[in-house]
Amino acid sequence: MWKARRRFRPIAGTKGHGDIVDQDEWRLLAALAAETENEFPERKMPGEVAVLLGIPQKIAMAMYRRWASEGLYEYDISLYSGRLTEKGMNMYRR
Repeated sequence: MWKARRRFRPIAGTKGHGDIVDQDEWRLLAALAAETENEFPERKMPGEVAVLLGIPQKIAMAMYRRWASEGLYEYDISLYSGRLTEKGMNMYRR
């Protein structure tokens, strides 16, 4: 059975972005940072953004869980419908 675990490796050229260690994470962070702040149903859910980027849902949810534990991502009801925190947005802007 396939498992959603990945071996995370730092991306070359992302010095100072120590919390973002995988190319898919960087693409997902950039896509979420580019989303406008709207309420549902106008807003794309982060899980939907990940799937549109071709990132499997299990892997995306693992990323969101890790980001939430590091204060980069927040959610009320589910990881699928959260948003980047100010710290997460600042991580992207660096």
